Amino acid sequence: MKRILLYGATGRTGRLIAEYALQQGYAVTVLVRNLDKLAITSPHLTVIQGSPTNLADVRRAMPGCDAVLSALSALSESESFLRKRIVPPHTLATTMRHTIQVMEEQGLQRIVTLSSIGAGDSRPYAPWYMRLIIRLTNFKLVFADHNQQETLLRQSTLEWVIARPVALNNNAPRQELVVRYEQTPSPFALSRQQLAKFMVDALASNAFLHKAPLLAEK
Repeated sequence: MKRILLYGATGRTGRLIAEYALQQGYAVTVLVRNLDKLAITSPHLTVIQGSPTNLADVRRAMPGCDAVLSALSALSESESFLRKRIVPPHTLATTMRHTIQVMEEQGLQRIVTLSSIGAGDSRPYAPWYMRLIIRLTNFKLVFADHNQQETLLRQSTLEWVIARPVALNNNAPRQELVVRYEQTPSPFALSRQQLAKFMVDALASNAFLHKAPLLAEK
């Protein structure tokens, strides 16, 4: 049984990733700050309290794992929409820097990470209203963090996949996943269940290796 190290398991997408990975026969190690927020249990689930922004905690969590999956957020939703400037925590970049270092130390190769449409070279394909929100609010810090983590991955020697979803929702997944690279996906919506499935399935597939697909569904 292969084991994955999952970041962000207490979030709306991360919880679905953990559940789907367990259903697919993976063992899952989750590194979480707040144990009370973890809503899943399984004999194949290992829970380690700590933070992926702490190098020592990443080193404690990774032994025995075969791959890494990150569903972390850069800021909370309420912080992101604020116009008042805050000090950026650099959560994604710090986590990715530590993760790449420990993966190289321990010989892991495959990593799938959550990003967003509008990050990196996909900025032109984000709708105008999304680009406006990024410019006027702390979402600019969110996307700066996404950009930094993507750059770190691209500069690494790892087998990486970067998932760039469009607007996420909690609806039941539709049948067809829409994948684009140099075009805004339509419809501009993606269920978190569909995203979770894509990210877990990407662990065992080379279809999106060293790629950053824009993801929607119809």
